[in-house]
Parts: sequence; structure tokens; C-alpha cells
Amino acid sequence: MKTITRFLHVNRKKIEIALILTMIGFIFYGCTALQEAQQRREERLLGKRNTDQLMLTPSDAKIDVDPNPITDSPHGVSDHYTLTFAKDLLATDAFDESAERAIFAQSALGYMESLYDVMYEIFGFKPKHKIHVTLHQVFQGTTLAAFTTTEYRYAPNIKYVTGIRMDFPMMMYEKHGVRVHELTHAFTNIYFLPTWFSEGIAVLMQTEYAKGGLHPKFDNLKRSLELDLDGFNELENWGGHAESGPLTQWRYSYAYTVVSELRKKYGNDLYIKVFALMEADQLHQKLGDDMPTSFLVYYISKAAGEDLVPFFKELKFKVRKLEKSNILEYIQQLRTKNRRRN
Repeated sequence: MKTITRFLHVNRKKIEIALILTMIGFIFYGCTALQEAQQRREERLLGKRNTDQLMLTPSDAKIDVDPNPITDSPHGVSDHYTLTFAKDLLATDAFDESAERAIFAQSALGYMESLYDVMYEIFGFKPKHKIHVTLHQVFQGTTLAAFTTTEYRYAPNIKYVTGIRMDFPMMMYEKHGVRVHELTHAFTNIYFLPTWFSEGIAVLMQTEYAKGGLHPKFDNLKRSLELDLDGFNELENWGGHAESGPLTQWRYSYAYTVVSELRKKYGNDLYIKVFALMEADQLHQKLGDDMPTSFLVYYISKAAGEDLVPFFKELKFKVRKLEKSNILEYIQQLRTKNRRRN
């Protein structure tokens, strides 16, 4: 009888060990399957482009081209864009004939629609308005800078996006990385982000997706830090594209390094989570201006599952830990100030 009991006990132990190993196997397999799925998604996205030409899967968007439109009408319209050739570009040999304009407009809109599809897949959201693209020979006195402008209006207590414009000198439009940079702005500017984060995300996409980056990452965020006279990170004083000064190139590189390092640590879907959280709350619409860095860090921390205020404080950003109640209180204070002014 003792022998039988011992035999059953031993076998029960073996069964328990087998079950535990099986459970571990399922967990490991589940984690591995999730990682493989994420890897396949990244490979699928990367497979849609060639690092030299950024060749994309053709879009099924509807495209209508009119090489000779009536005054103030675009030369092409697609599902998500309008395309217009500026007068100075129409005066050049490359665009002074109808056939040339028609062929280019059809090709450009097809390409931009394909890029739009990829951006939508990467970010998980898209603007509600069409993007109005104008191509120039020279824009604002230069051939070396492209601009994305998000237009908006105020209603009582709410800030609405009313339109998105992209202006490219042809020299810039021909650069694939610049197109990706500006389209990233067109997607993400609807959240009224701090300038440094908006530019950092755009350089991230330009560099790590389009392989067209001109702003190298820093090896060490602490050693590369630049401070203003008050001892805060100089990124907090950035005016964006319009700024040109001795720290401009540093700002692009440093902002890119910050967003890239966070993405590396917390996963390639970190910013998808950040924007999803913002979209769910819609609190950005209730601010009178671009969101403060503390506001942004609240959402990045939620997406990362970790309080990142210490990380940003170490880099001398003007931040403090916020709860949603603090954000709502801040918004209420802004409303009260506005009522007093009116």
C-alpha cells in the first residue's frame, strides 16, 4: 500500500511539473508570438519603401487632375489632398505645359496618398481635414525650407483645427525625407504639441522611417545638454521652423534623441499609445495654446506605464508631476481668465 501511495505521489508531482512547464511554455509562446507579430508589422511597413526612393504600395485613392484650373482652384484633388502649382513654378520650363502639369500632379498625388496610408498605419489616426499642398520654385525667399501650417479657430472653450497647409519649394519636395517630416507635422500638429516634441517626432520619422535624416542623434543626453540663463533645457525656448540661430541644429538633434531614446526603451508603439490617450481625452482642444511639457509628460508616462517626470527633470525640462485633476483645474483657470478678459 505504501508503495502504491508513493507511486501516485511521485506521478502527481510529475504531472504538476509538466503542467507548470506547459503553462510556462504557453506564456513564453504568447510573448514570443506578440513580439513576432510586432516584428512582422514593422517589416511590413519597412517593406513598403525602398531606402533610396521610398517606394510605397500604390494607393487606391481617387485622384482628379486639372492642368488648367480656374483661378484659385487646385491642379489636382485626391481623397486627402489638394495640389496647387504656385505662379513662380508655372513660369519654369518644367511646368509651363499642360501635359507636364497633368503627369506630375497625377504622380505626386498618388505618391502622397500612399505615404498618407503608411502614416495612418504608423500613428493609428489621421487628420479630419484635407491637406492643401502648394509647390513653389521659391517659398518665403528660400528654396531650402518646407513648412506645414495648421490653421485653427476658437469657439467657446474649444480650439478647432480648420485646415492644414503644406508649402514646398520644389528642391525640398524632391527630398523624400522632407515629405515625411512635413506630413508627420500634418498628422501630429492637430494635438497642439510642444514645439520640441513635434519636431522631434518629425525628425524621428524622417530619419528612422524615410532614412533621410540630416540631424544625427547625440550619444549622451546629459553631456549634450544646453541650458538657458534660468538653467532650463533650451528645447523649451524653441520657436520651431521659423527660428534660425546658433542652437537650431542642436535643437533638432536633441529633440530627436529624446523621442528616439524613449521609443527605444518603451517600445515602438509608445507614441501610438500617447496619441490614442490624447484622442480619448480631447483635453488638448481646451487649451488656449500649445500644451506645456508637463501636460505632454503626463500622457507619455501613462503610455509607458512609468512616471517619467524624473527623467525629464534630469534633462532640465520645466516639468512637474500632474494628475488629470491638475490638468482639468488648469483648463478651468484658463477659462476663468478668458471670461475676465471678455
